[in-house]
Amino acid sequence: MIREAIDGISAPDGRGRVVRAVSWMVLFAFLHGGFRYFGRRGMLVTARRVEMRLRRDLFAHVIRLPLSFFGRTPTGDVMSRMTNDISAVWLLLGPGVLTLVGTAITYILGLLFMARISVALTLVALAVAPVIVVASREYGKAFHRTHRKAQESLAAMNAAIQENVAGIRLVKAYGLEAQEEGRFRAASRDYYRQNVSVARTSAAFHGAIGLLAGLGVTLVLLLGGWLVIRGRLTLGGFVAFNAYLAMLSFPTMALGWVINLVQRGGSAMGRINEFLETPAEPREPLLVPPRKVPDAPFLEVRDLSFGYGGGDRGEALRGVSFSLRKGEIAGLVGQTGSGKSTLFSLLLRLYPVPPGTVFLEGRDAGGLPLEEVRRTVSLVGQDPFLFSDTILANVCFGRDLPDEQEARRAVSMARFLAEVEEMPDGMRTVIGERGVSLSGGQKQRATIARALCAGGELLLLDDALSAVDSETEQEIFRQILSARGGRTVLFSTHRMASLSRCDRILVLVEGRIVEEGTHDELLSRRGAYFDLYSRQMIARELEAT
Repeated sequence: MIREAIDGISAPDGRGRVVRAVSWMVLFAFLHGGFRYFGRRGMLVTARRVEMRLRRDLFAHVIRLPLSFFGRTPTGDVMSRMTNDISAVWLLLGPGVLTLVGTAITYILGLLFMARISVALTLVALAVAPVIVVASREYGKAFHRTHRKAQESLAAMNAAIQENVAGIRLVKAYGLEAQEEGRFRAASRDYYRQNVSVARTSAAFHGAIGLLAGLGVTLVLLLGGWLVIRGRLTLGGFVAFNAYLAMLSFPTMALGWVINLVQRGGSAMGRINEFLETPAEPREPLLVPPRKVPDAPFLEVRDLSFGYGGGDRGEALRGVSFSLRKGEIAGLVGQTGSGKSTLFSLLLRLYPVPPGTVFLEGRDAGGLPLEEVRRTVSLVGQDPFLFSDTILANVCFGRDLPDEQEARRAVSMARFLAEVEEMPDGMRTVIGERGVSLSGGQKQRATIARALCAGGELLLLDDALSAVDSETEQEIFRQILSARGGRTVLFSTHRMASLSRCDRILVLVEGRIVEEGTHDELLSRRGAYFDLYSRQMIARELEAT
């Protein structure tokens, strides 16, 4: 159209030719705008849908990964892959694919029309193309290396931020603000250096592309000017050819950006796949779940051994065996590091349970669906965790639907109801991130109420009342005993006076159960339990004195 308009200026019927060319240009401008609008909207919206599905699938997979995965993977790394890496994939699938498709169409049609004007000029314009291809390939390799290092550095920086925000009380308590600031400054400096390396690589490539494109334009001007002077090419054709060449300049530059996105997206998708390819916890048994065995103990542990390293050395539990009847309440005693928390985690199947070691009503727990085990067993751990939500939502977290009446009953059993009713909105009071507005004892009682409200038949209390006073602990145990309704309870506590109410006490020493019996029986044996109890009583007397 440009060629027609320019050549028509000097032609006898030039006015009509110019008007027709301009009219077609206006029409195609509207068509171009419409196609760009619908094309961009379709591609970008589709890419957002893919991003949403990918983020949802990744999150669903991550929360089903075994606990050992989170023990070896920093939280910041998980956050980085859930946010920055998925955003990089979206940039590839959205703007990247859109630009790639547009570039391909522009190149194909542009080169065809350029060849119609002059094959010789087209070949000259393409003379630098092989060099651009080689440069793009080398750039892609270098960018992939530098960008992956930048993403890993970003994950480390995110981990430093997350750790300091989560542990801000500890940082302030020890006056380590300056030290943590220095640690974060080092992580931020490393992230800066890695991104500068990425920028240098990208700048070198774009500079090379600009230089090669400039050389191509220079060659076209020399040959095209000579052809016009010789009369082998009209002035309109030469201007049109240069217009096509200018039209191809942006796709040529955009090609580097697309390669950049491809490398970023590929690197990010590789990091995402590392998580997606990590095997999740087996949710369903490999075989048909066994049936309940009549008259079998509600909970039975047979020769259970477990080590976090997976070998015989450094085992946390060694040949642990015991059984509990339905409705029985038992205490677990042992010094720090004796394996109490490990035993509770295995009963809940937070770690893989060796086959033939843990039985629920005569059924091997390892052969039961994981959901059934989690419904049967409720755990209150040493570190109370609460969500940034209302007290009601936190207490009903283990239920399918919130039940305020049941939640109030559980809160009352946990000796927390009077304090909740004094709060501004009662059960619907928002308690902040990790329950920041509650005291340590209130957090523990809220988590106990959550376990009671969940209704599991086996309640595990892993030193869950360490932050409350002994009188409150005794009262909570009385409430649980009076209203347990057939619920089996296994708890550990550092206050051994509470163990006198247990039907049975298990003494754990260095991963082995060395004694078992009632409070009076164990004291009469004058063994490990007697030593622990005596030391605590002497310490209390000294403290009182």
